[in-house]
Amino acid sequence: MRAVLLEYELPMLRSEPLAEVEVLARAYQRAGVLPPSAGDDALHVAICTVNQVDVLVSWNFKHLANVNRERRIAAVNESLGYVYPLRITTPLEVMDHD
Repeated sequence: MRAVLLEYELPMLRSEPLAEVEVLARAYQRAGVLPPSAGDDALHVAICTVNQVDVLVSWNFKHLANVNRERRIAAVNESLGYVYPLRITTPLEVMDHD
């Protein structure tokens, strides 16, 4: 993974300020967007949101990669002032098939 980051000069995501990320992750859970058992998923989404990531790619259809969940996450984000659009999708949707 590190080799790919270096080869394509991709920046590492920051998880700081950690407090901001944790507050946002808990907001997803309080709003019922993600269940308490999906704490790691909530943190992944919060890290992407805070870092203004364009796309979060996941095979996790249950908690992440579905349009209904994406909309509910966007609603929480907007209510807390995070307006940068985050797409949550599967690897198949971002693959170049040419």
